[in-house]
Amino acid sequence: MATPLPFLDLARSRRTARDHAPAGVPAAAIAYVLEAARWAPSAANRQPWEFIVIGDPELKRALRLAFLDEAAAHDSRYRSVTEKQADLLLAPGLILVLGDAGTKARYINAAEIGEDAQEELFLLSMGAAIQNMLLAATASGLTSTWIARPARLPAIRALLRVPDALRSIAFVAIGVAATPPHWSEQMRNPLKRHHDRFGAT
Repeated sequence: MATPLPFLDLARSRRTARDHAPAGVPAAAIAYVLEAARWAPSAANRQPWEFIVIGDPELKRALRLAFLDEAAAHDSRYRSVTEKQADLLLAPGLILVLGDAGTKARYINAAEIGEDAQEELFLLSMGAAIQNMLLAATASGLTSTWIARPARLPAIRALLRVPDALRSIAFVAIGVAATPPHWSEQMRNPLKRHHDRFGAT
């Protein structure tokens, strides 16, 4: 396990990997990433997440083919994007992030806030868990990628036997970093900050 970075250095050095080295990801690192997700904040502390850790290479190849097969019915631009993303499903570490949408009805004020607000809170909770996973991977000296589109495909859900009661939110692909991630200030827009009211500086 790598020595932890100061937090802003950690956040700045997290990069979305377009591919991953073939070296395996230690089981301890996967456990660390999942433990980070477990400690994410969630609306009303409902902790709606569950995870499938996918290690079987044949299953990963089947997921990749299902992703490519679904793209075949779409236009060339859609297919091109899919082809670039498909190999991410072969990453040494692959985790499907699931969410129990049934937890929304158990918010203390669920009836008062309505379905749209419940959905927003649910997705914010899931996003917080995924962000913790990405930062934990970076802290471990690993590369990571958050890829949502294939997670929602019925064929992929079927391959992974995801129950109907759970939403498949995103895959987190994890690999070994061949070199330290590069970052620079030019990668981010200037901070947009207002004082007390919008537009006031």
